[in-house]
Amino acid sequence: MKKTRTIQKELSDEIPKIPRIRTEKFRVAVISGIASLLVIIFSILYLSSSTSQITQDVGIIFAILAGIIPLALLQLKEVQRRESIDRHLPLFLLSLVSSIQSGSNLIQAILAVPERNMGNLGPLLQNLKANISWGMSLEDGFANFSKKAGTRMAKRVTVLLEIAFKNGGNISENLETIQKHVTELRNLEKERKSALQPYTYTIYIAYVVFIAITVILSSQFFTQIESVKNMLEESNMGGTSNIFAALSGVKINDLDAIMFNMSIIESIFGGLAAGKIGSGSYVSGIKHVIVMIIIAVIAFAVI
Repeated sequence: MKKTRTIQKELSDEIPKIPRIRTEKFRVAVISGIASLLVIIFSILYLSSSTSQITQDVGIIFAILAGIIPLALLQLKEVQRRESIDRHLPLFLLSLVSSIQSGSNLIQAILAVPERNMGNLGPLLQNLKANISWGMSLEDGFANFSKKAGTRMAKRVTVLLEIAFKNGGNISENLETIQKHVTELRNLEKERKSALQPYTYTIYIAYVVFIAITVILSSQFFTQIESVKNMLEESNMGGTSNIFAALSGVKINDLDAIMFNMSIIESIFGGLAAGKIGSGSYVSGIKHVIVMIIIAVIAFAVI
């Protein structure tokens, strides 16, 4: 009786998880929108009178980041959850193989799999055990398991386990083959990330070089243009037809603002590319975008 109440409590705890996740996303979206709106209002009230276009652009950028970062962090948490599930699937299959080799059938092996040291796979296994204990068919239990996991690897594993259960035969040998297959896929994924990791560093190096060039242009070349412009104004040569007359209409602050905006654009696309190459997800690139934007802001603040 005590075990039945425990399983019933586990099932009742699992049922509201999906609405709870949606509620959390909605709450984070509302908070992010309010934070972004407050930063925009602050920028309009206190930064609109600033003579520097870069200062106004920084206010707009941080307003956008205030609205994007919380949602991006929530999505990044979901990506990490799925990665943890895929990482522990080979260990789950290895436990099944060990249980079946000791004389258990597939259902008994699933119920005997330990939930500890399984990361985010542990709660899913707990839910799968509860469903099977309450009489749910193995096919429905696997379908619910793969839906909650939300990864292609988990769906592939459940399909293979269903086939092994229906076909019968030497289940231990079939599961061992599945376990080796999933382990090889995980190793290939690790090799892919290791091979592409240097390209992430290449993107950062290219971005730092770009920032260095813009800093040199703003601090050296553009200041010389300002000096020539002032000299032309003092000598009343701004309206003449010499080759430097066109410099009289150049606004250095506008040039700096253009270079700063170019740096921000480079930060966005470079960061997203680094996330896609390094982790296989554009969401993971948000952290690279933030780092690059901070580098750009610091570089132009020093100027």
